[in-house]
Amino acid sequence: MFSTVKVGQTIRNARIAANMTQMELADAMGVSYQAVSNWERGNSMPDISKLEQLCDILHISVAQLLGQDDPQTETVEKLIKKEEVEPEALLEVAPILPPEQAKEAARQSESISWETIIQLAVFLDEQTLDQLVERAQQEGAFEHLVSLAPFLSESTLDRLVARCSDKAEMEQIMGLAPFLSEKTLNKLVMQCEGEADMGMVLSLAPFLGSETLEYLAEKSLKGGDMDMLTALAPFMSSTGLKKLIDRMMGKDV
Repeated sequence: MFSTVKVGQTIRNARIAANMTQMELADAMGVSYQAVSNWERGNSMPDISKLEQLCDILHISVAQLLGQDDPQTETVEKLIKKEEVEPEALLEVAPILPPEQAKEAARQSESISWETIIQLAVFLDEQTLDQLVERAQQEGAFEHLVSLAPFLSESTLDRLVARCSDKAEMEQIMGLAPFLSEKTLNKLVMQCEGEADMGMVLSLAPFLGSETLEYLAEKSLKGGDMDMLTALAPFMSSTGLKKLIDRMMGKDV
């Protein structure tokens, strides 16, 4: 990544060579005096969207500003010209990109891997990430989904889970639970509960629907697992609890 200190020194030297004060440069750039001061001190970098304007004012090239030998300089120059950038190269400059520019660059990528999407997630909005995962290079595995779940929309995550639900393990389902729809989570739990530790299933109780909770309670009752039954009770509906109590008392329900 670029050295903010070196970039700051270059801006300062070029500004002085152009016989401009920090205030004059700030006015010409349409930014605050403090922004220019921070650039020159190496405390921050100018937005990539402003680099071309900055270089024009200071009569230097982008390569001179960022460093001729820096491998990220070519990527920045492509972004300024609105040319397509490889996703892996985009990762290198994403921390200094304005969100709109990062989104535009990511959407231009013809193909992108799940690993790259995961690394870009913190820099992109939900809608852009939804689009990227729908055209990723290969089918996403559950470990990918767990990593991306906080950044995706519920509907997209539900669709992705549906594609690989037969590969789900309870530990992975637990990681996805807060982000899935109740319908999808219920389905996953029903697929895995026969092989899962009931303690893990219990940890999902706050996210499950009433029918699934009633099924699990009924199973616990038949198996004589009163501890599990007691633990499930606080999450059940009043109707479900009444059915359960009637069943325990031997009443027909």
